[in-house]
Amino acid sequence: MDGDRLTQALGHYGRQLTQTLARFWHWWSGQLLNMLPATVRQRLFRPGQRLCIYAGQDQYQLQLQPDGHKQAVTDVPSAERQQLVQKANQTKLCLPAGELLLTQLTLPAATAGNLDNVLRFEMDRHTPFTADQVYFGFAIAPREKNSPHIRVSLLLAPRERVDARLAELAGLGLYPAVLCAADQPQAPSITLPVAHQKAGQRSRRLKNLNGALVLVMLSLLIAVPLYHRQNRIDQLAAELEQPRQRAEQTAALKRELAALQDSRDFLGKKRVGRTPTLPLLNELTRQLPDHTWLSRLELENGTVQIRGESANASELISLLENSALFTDVRFSSPITNNPATSKDRFMITARLNEGGAP
Repeated sequence: MDGDRLTQALGHYGRQLTQTLARFWHWWSGQLLNMLPATVRQRLFRPGQRLCIYAGQDQYQLQLQPDGHKQAVTDVPSAERQQLVQKANQTKLCLPAGELLLTQLTLPAATAGNLDNVLRFEMDRHTPFTADQVYFGFAIAPREKNSPHIRVSLLLAPRERVDARLAELAGLGLYPAVLCAADQPQAPSITLPVAHQKAGQRSRRLKNLNGALVLVMLSLLIAVPLYHRQNRIDQLAAELEQPRQRAEQTAALKRELAALQDSRDFLGKKRVGRTPTLPLLNELTRQLPDHTWLSRLELENGTVQIRGESANASELISLLENSALFTDVRFSSPITNNPATSKDRFMITARLNEGGAP
């Protein structure tokens, strides 16, 4: 039980260390690339070149893609061939369609995760060969949604014929790692065994690798302190983010509160400046006699105007002047008689006395 826990703990810490190193490398490589001149970055990230070896009936032809031209291998001196190999990121052997077999298979979707082993076990069911007789490569076509099957393109090359060609090319100092169909660019490629390598090439690669490792170690010695400093800066920025958001929210609440206070003050001022209506109606009800009734009342800018009918309209002026609420009481139009009711029609205008009490 203790051993299981120790294994789980080591696996957990290993994953954390791997993730930390991956984040560090992503950050540090980005910093280094940004320090390089633009011309150097373009040269480093230009598309890789491929050395394609085309097999014909009589001889091989070489082409350094994407911008090279085909030339017979016998026309290329050995030193120049080695230069082509060094320039290329990949060496491909391109065989004619007559030496290859391209077929399409339909398989259950569940085999997609282990398709290489599935094809090895069932090679003789789908092709005339066994897995030991051929080199093969495959590609899965885009799968339709919810489809229970996958479509697989399978490219086969007989081992005996391919091994003979690899031996011929090894004598010329050429060691292809990939095999493809020259006439069918859409066909999948085949990965070839990489056992055919020269000891000198291995030695040079090891030297280059050692030099690269030394360069990486020197870079790490410089980069680790910078990385920790940048990481600390990011942590502090993250810690300050929450107080900054709270400060912005507080400022927004203060602005909203100020706007509400301004609205309240505005309404208060309007309320104070407006003449109260209920005291006015109460005063008119007390002062006017019972034989008088109103048909219209208007209140505007501290001036009240009333219209109506009364059995004795001439006494209304004196009644209203006795009120502390009204001043400058007068008829705003002549008194007329209403034949239908035998009462006087009147229109009276008065100013409100703001200091008076109802």
